[in-house]
Amino acid sequence: MHDGRDHPGLLGTLPCALYLLACDIEKEKLTKRDVIGHVLRAAVLIELGERGCLRDDRGRAAVVAGRGAGEPFLDLALGRLAARRRSMRWKTLVTVDRKETVQAVEAALVEAGAVLVEPRPWRSRRVVVREPLRVMELRSTVLETLRSGVPAGRVGTREAALVALSAAGELPAVLSGRERRQHKARIKELTERAGAAAPALRKAIRDMQHVAGALAGGAAGGGT
Repeated sequence: MHDGRDHPGLLGTLPCALYLLACDIEKEKLTKRDVIGHVLRAAVLIELGERGCLRDDRGRAAVVAGRGAGEPFLDLALGRLAARRRSMRWKTLVTVDRKETVQAVEAALVEAGAVLVEPRPWRSRRVVVREPLRVMELRSTVLETLRSGVPAGRVGTREAALVALSAAGELPAVLSGRERRQHKARIKELTERAGAAAPALRKAIRDMQHVAGALAGGAAGGGT
């Protein structure tokens, strides 16, 4: 991880990139609303780690004192982490403040003029990406990273995280189910490369889906 001195611009941050990747440009909506909060939380944690604000302490996220993230929505997340009385496991942190994280990332993108968000009667909100080419470039980066023969250890953390989080969230406009199955081993390698929050995201989503499946099965059984 770098020392955080060379910060990417707002649109270059992982949370903003993942939000854009989750957008369906043609239907003008944000997809995967059931898991997008988890995905963006993981992206925030990885971004903070890349900026030298978080470190792994025996499986827990520890705040590095005296470091700033450089973006208001990241500093807000960092402040909340610092306010906690004790460090927490990465998997737990992926699951907290999900709604607030989506709202903060979305607000930052709206303020930057990158997206337009409008309510629609009886439908999900309209989310318009101002620069579709940027999303296409992000998708190309994900696919190139996934399909390249470059060893995972030599792939940049950001590129690895784009693949890992897109795959874990099953973002439909980025990776198809077939591609995720075909490159399962590669995705696993890149997930490990992306840092502690990426494997935590996979586990958190898997647990959530397991609980949802159990509840659905229980409801079906109760109705017989």
